[in-house]
Amino acid sequence: MSIRPFRFGLSVGGTTGRDDFVATVRKAEASGFDVISSADHISPRLAVLPMLATAAEISKLRISPMVIANDYRHPVILAKETATIDVLSGGRFELGIGTGWIEDQYTAAGIPYDPPRLRVDRFEEAITVIKGCWTGTPFTFRGEHYQVDQVTCPRPIQRPHPPVLVAGAGRRMLRLAGREANIVSIAPLTRGISGFDEFDSAVATSGDRIEAQLGWVHETAQDRFKDIELSVMAHHVEVTPDLGETVARLASETGTAEEQVLDSPHMLIGPIERIIETLLDNRERFGISYVVFLGADLETVIPVVEQLSGQ
Repeated sequence: MSIRPFRFGLSVGGTTGRDDFVATVRKAEASGFDVISSADHISPRLAVLPMLATAAEISKLRISPMVIANDYRHPVILAKETATIDVLSGGRFELGIGTGWIEDQYTAAGIPYDPPRLRVDRFEEAITVIKGCWTGTPFTFRGEHYQVDQVTCPRPIQRPHPPVLVAGAGRRMLRLAGREANIVSIAPLTRGISGFDEFDSAVATSGDRIEAQLGWVHETAQDRFKDIELSVMAHHVEVTPDLGETVARLASETGTAEEQVLDSPHMLIGPIERIIETLLDNRERFGISYVVFLGADLETVIPVVEQLSGQ
């Protein structure tokens, strides 16, 4: 397996005003980050696509939703909007997308919260529609969930299309990602996700589970696996000299064993030097080279990004 250079993303919150947002984006760029991203929620947060378009205007960073909830938009509209952002940003857009999963937000917006199988069925068709619309030529599709007839959207600058990041945790989503994605973001396994029965903890985040998840990607990617960029979001970053106490606390909070916390690519704990070593080890062991940090951790991880960016 070839070693990719690191890329680092920062997921910004989107509840502050313009001045704070601009300052955050510019600080991230100056510190060596590669990508600005934001989550997609029905909440007081600012809307993700306009935020990213603004980030593209005020910086040279690449931009990526982390991730779009498919059920919140029709894929034709999403294809048109994202192609437009790619054109206006000069080809710096990456489409991060998943099914959508927060039931309370569906309910608040009056969107039916269907069972996981149905949401993934719909998501699979949406990927086909988005890629078809991105060709810039009339596109027709007849599926169970989407039907489009000779629809034409703007064509993105990037060829054959902007990179597609699929985020998922369970077997079916990761097998779909292996077929369709350029970037795969491996999420922690949790109860209620297909494939969980093979594991035994409430929040499965450790290295052995990552290996199983990567195996699901490989099942469908086959020879293309070497071309897929692998990513995780660092859900917990804590710089501390007291590794033992911190690991014990996190194991209790997440319902995992201490060794699983230590082995989790989603948790970066310890002195800065240990965090850097962990990222290098995760890239060597799993091939994970694209790490996304939460905006709240920006100041904490700047020394990490400055040392590893582009390496």
